[in-house]
Amino acid sequence: DGLRADKFFEPDERGRYRAPFLRGVIEEKGRWGVSHARPPTESRPGHVAIIAGFYEDPSAVTKGWKANPVEFDSVFYQSRHTISFGSPDIVPIFCSSLPHSTWGSYPHEYEDFATDASFLDHWSFDQFEGLLNRSLDDVKLRQLLLQDKLVIFLHLLGCDSNGHAHRPYSSIYLNNVKVVDEIAERMYNLMESYFNDNGTAYVFTADHGMSDKGSHGDGHPSNTDTPLVAWGAGIRSPKFLAYTDKPDDGFRFVDDHRHDMPTPQNWALEGFERVDVNQADIAPLMATLVGLPCPLNSVGNLPSHYLKLSKSDEVEAVLANTKQILNQFLRKSEAIQFTLFQAF
Repeated sequence: DGLRADKFFEPDERGRYRAPFLRGVIEEKGRWGVSHARPPTESRPGHVAIIAGFYEDPSAVTKGWKANPVEFDSVFYQSRHTISFGSPDIVPIFCSSLPHSTWGSYPHEYEDFATDASFLDHWSFDQFEGLLNRSLDDVKLRQLLLQDKLVIFLHLLGCDSNGHAHRPYSSIYLNNVKVVDEIAERMYNLMESYFNDNGTAYVFTADHGMSDKGSHGDGHPSNTDTPLVAWGAGIRSPKFLAYTDKPDDGFRFVDDHRHDMPTPQNWALEGFERVDVNQADIAPLMATLVGLPCPLNSVGNLPSHYLKLSKSDEVEAVLANTKQILNQFLRKSEAIQFTLFQAF
């Protein structure tokens, strides 16, 4: 939450990268790019785009971005079971009314802007690790975890809180990027050790970035550009480029999200193919990886360059995504026509 792309990909003042594990994933295991969020770049609409695949009606701001004005479909709803731990402002939105979910969130009092909030990220990981440890003695929990179509969502709030309180150039925020990378590595090792079947896909991203002033909400690239790293079951290996692009130093205005721009030289990733996505594209990506239908109201386009599928499976997945978007369009057209007919 609140992790901006440049602070994730660029090196620190000593030339060391803040996310060495995930950087190794980009270079050796999976695919990467920039996920482009859409204003308002707030936590709730960002998570709705990622998990449900649509850009939320701004009327949700009247609920403080915390309650559901209208219930909606999501990757979590389509899953056989969802396990989630994290912020009380995010996790309950998707899990509190979901019967096939196991979730937990810390008290609001933990969100203390006067401290280093990275401990909140450790809390989320520790809760999930504790769940796996309990399953070793709990047969029903073990059976639940061994089901297919299982979704696990860890919400890591630290960067957002530290960005607001200390700004994204502060040592506390930048160190939190390292903490997030360490948790990603621990999560990967924990999952591979527990399941030991090479059957897990991993998607790492953020809901929005953070401006230099420690705020977010608008369409500036510091708020809209977030990292995306995917690897594991069903994900392609890195694709190496035979040429080097020039760095992208141009300012991009609101909604001018040109994809696959030249990669900044200090990221030192020019040799690895970069595949950018719109934030809502992550929902159909996750659904396809787990073997689920796309969420009902998703407007995301399946980013097939991330997927390691046979040609027939790829065509089937893209066709299903296309049919889902088309039927949504047709249904909305019918609703508009009916409304116009009633008006006359």
